[in-house]
Amino acid sequence: MDSSSNLLVLGATGQVGKLVAANLRRSKANLTVGTRRKGKLEELADQFGAARFIDLDDPRTFDEALKNITSIFLVTGYTVDMLVQSKSLIDAAKRNGVKHIVHLGAFTRDRDAYATVFAWHQMIEAYLRDSGVAWTNLHPNMFMQSFLSVWSLTGGVYGAYTSKAIGFTALEDVAEAAAVILMEGPEKHNGKDYWFSADVLTPDQVAETLTAATGRKFTAAVVKAEGFQNDAVQPDSAFEPAYAKGGFELFEQVEDGRMAYVGSVVDDTKKLLGREPLLLRDWAKRHANELLEVARS
Repeated sequence: MDSSSNLLVLGATGQVGKLVAANLRRSKANLTVGTRRKGKLEELADQFGAARFIDLDDPRTFDEALKNITSIFLVTGYTVDMLVQSKSLIDAAKRNGVKHIVHLGAFTRDRDAYATVFAWHQMIEAYLRDSGVAWTNLHPNMFMQSFLSVWSLTGGVYGAYTSKAIGFTALEDVAEAAAVILMEGPEKHNGKDYWFSADVLTPDQVAETLTAATGRKFTAAVVKAEGFQNDAVQPDSAFEPAYAKGGFELFEQVEDGRMAYVGSVVDDTKKLLGREPLLLRDWAKRHANELLEVARS
């Protein structure tokens, strides 16, 4: 790692950014985390070493937040505003001399990714590629962490939104890979797309794997694509209606075959980290107590 690198991680109060920042902190990187929550700045600075205020909905906050920053981990929320947020941040990064942006996208493929959310990420990636700033795009498939959502395993029943096999990746793998990429920098990773889809399973195979890992009986029930939209609009959901529509489109198109590629193993974890990726059986053993707690809900 270049000791002169100054890394800014966005989303440090969310699952992905927090874990990326934790990996960087353990590696003694020159790390700053960004947040729009002014009340969290002191707490985050204590946790990660340094924190800056940045509001992705207010580009006027960008120049101050990007002073002396050389690399950014770009992650946005589950909203259509990701488009303007990403564009304005990329513009500010170029203006402020940022050398490298590592963008967390989706498991897209050029000609077959038609769901709304996937198209949004592809537009961001196209803009980033043409920005003149060195870039790296991360393409995770379904995060295994989704099984820790109450609506995913209520009563020990895995409510699947498609009957078809889909690919899964562990958040731990993606976050560790992102940290390595940020530390190694654009000299090694500029212009690279990396994919994370390590384990492809049908709903019944998911239930069997969770059962074996926890010792508790899990079953699967296919609730179809409409189920995602219903779950996503619940009051405690992180998804806005437009994003929920994208999730519905994804599972509908996996089911009818238009996005069948989502059920494939394409994984760069070993290339980046020198070890095999976590499969669901490994991940579920690590998180067995959490899975059992969710199942009791």
